[in-house]
Formats: sequence, C-alpha cells, structure tokens
Amino acid sequence: MTDRLDEYLSLLLKWNRTAGLTAFEGREEALAKGALPSLAGEPWLRVGWRVIDAGSGGGFPAIPLALKRPDLRWTLVEPNAAKAAFLREAARHLALEAEVIEASLEALLAGKQRQWDAATMRGLRLRKGPLRRLVRALTPGGRILVWSAGDRASEYQLWFEEFGLAVKTVPTGQQGLMLLSGDVPRGTPEAPPMP
Repeated sequence: MTDRLDEYLSLLLKWNRTAGLTAFEGREEALAKGALPSLAGEPWLRVGWRVIDAGSGGGFPAIPLALKRPDLRWTLVEPNAAKAAFLREAARHLALEAEVIEASLEALLAGKQRQWDAATMRGLRLRKGPLRRLVRALTPGGRILVWSAGDRASEYQLWFEEFGLAVKTVPTGQQGLMLLSGDVPRGTPEAPPMP
C-alpha cells in the first residue's frame, strides 16, 4: 500500500496547486494529518461494505481507506467541480473501486433512494437534518464514521445519541482530532455487538 499511498499524495499535491484540495502544504503534513488519521477508521469497516464518503474534497478519509481496503466499494460525494475531477482522476489512476458523484450530499440524499452500509465524513460541517438523512441512508447494522474536533465533535456525538446510535470515540493519532463511530441499530436484540 505504501507505494500507492505515495502515488496518491503526489497526485494530491500536484492538483492542490490549482484546485485547492486541502490546506496541507507538503507530503509530510498530508501524510501525518490526512492519510494516517484516515486509516484509524479501517478496523471499523466490515468486509465488502458499500461506503459513502460525504464531502470527499481531496480524498480524506476515503482514498487512504480505499487503498488499504480494496474490498470496500466507495461512493465519493463532492459538489465542487474541480475537486470532483481530482477524485475521478485519483480513482482512475489508482484503480479504486469508487464512483464519484458531483453533487451536494443534501441533493444526493433528496434524490433516488440509495443505501450504503457505512458513511465516512471529515471536514464537512453538516446540520442536524442532513446528518439524520445520511444516517437513515445506512443499512441496519451499518456505521457512520466522522473525523472531527472540539465543539463540533461533541455536537455530532450528542446528535448520534439522539438518533439512537451506539457511539464510540476512537483515537486518530492526531492531537485534537477524534473519530466518532456511530452504529446503526440492527433492529433485533439478539444481534451480536459490532466491534
């Protein structure tokens, strides 16, 4: 995976000059603050899951996770045309199992009913209503993973609990950034707990 991750970071930094994909200024920063914290979500995604990444931007956390876990099928949602073009090029170049949708998350969720097994999100500030709709687009037993910090992370955690999700916090290796994991109920009390 290391060579492919290097390819991704090179592509990201090349496109970053013109497309403004991330605030990361160099390879080490993109690795330490982008790729490595993204990989904290890897153990929380089950084999073969269909995953939607909301507000994919420069590809964090989806692309590092897709490189690490080729068994996952990704839907990358990004409303910005330049960022969506980058995501398409990265998926093509790295031969990832990923569909890129150039639309806002709200527009996608308001359209044809689709379901995913998991959702990931980093750097996207969702209001409570759209976040609830995203959770409702997940299958029973699914999971939402949100990389966040500070007051926003606390707010997301409260909302997850309000939505009836079982919430855990996971360290990411980056100071101040935590990963929130919210499990969608399976609907049966006999179901085994998710890891």
